[in-house]
Amino acid sequence: MSEFGDLLKSLRKDYKISQRKLAELVGIDFTYISKIESGAMDPPAEDKIIKMAEVFQVNPDQLLISAKKVPSELQKIITEHQDVPVFLRKASSFSSNQWERIRGIMNETPEDGEK
Repeated sequence: MSEFGDLLKSLRKDYKISQRKLAELVGIDFTYISKIESGAMDPPAEDKIIKMAEVFQVNPDQLLISAKKVPSELQKIITEHQDVPVFLRKASSFSSNQWERIRGIMNETPEDGEK
C-alpha cells in the first residue's frame, strides 16, 4: 500500500464510510478507491483529494502531502519567488536547530520581523 492509500483507508474506517459512499461523495468510481487503498493506482487529482479532506474534515494539506502532491497555490509561490526553489533544495540538509529557528520566523507577525 502507499502512504496515501493507508491514510485513506484509515480515515474511511474511522468515519465508517464505505468505498462506494466515499466515491459517490467525491465523484469517482468506487473501484478506483479500492485500487488506491491497495496501492494499485496512484492518488487522484488535487480537486478530488480536497473533496476527500472535506468529507473527513481534515486539513487538505495532510492528504495532499501523503499523496506526494504540491498544492496548486504553493506551486504558484514556488514559481513566482526565486528564493523558494533555492530554499527547498537546501532544506533537506537543515539541522533540527535550523528548523526550529525557521519555525520561529514563520510564527512571527510582520511587525516582529521589522523590529
